[in-house]
Amino acid sequence: WIDSKALFGDVTTHKTSVLPQAETYINRFGPGLILYWFGHAPLELLGMHHGGDVLVVGEVPKVFMLPTGDLAKDGQRIL
Repeated sequence: WIDSKALFGDVTTHKTSVLPQAETYINRFGPGLILYWFGHAPLELLGMHHGGDVLVVGEVPKVFMLPTGDLAKDGQRIL
């Protein structure tokens, strides 16, 4: 799962609002990613949470792992 945020990701909002929402996703779908757009988040302060189950980033990752376990880059499966 990817939770895309177009808001300012301050530490308080992240801990009190965003992470509880992410916890419901973890319980349903497993590990995932929170994406803060436009550089509006102090990523170095938000960090990894839930034992690494949630990755917090400021841009779309270049490489994804598909549900099959294969890797994809630029919309193409990597062999």
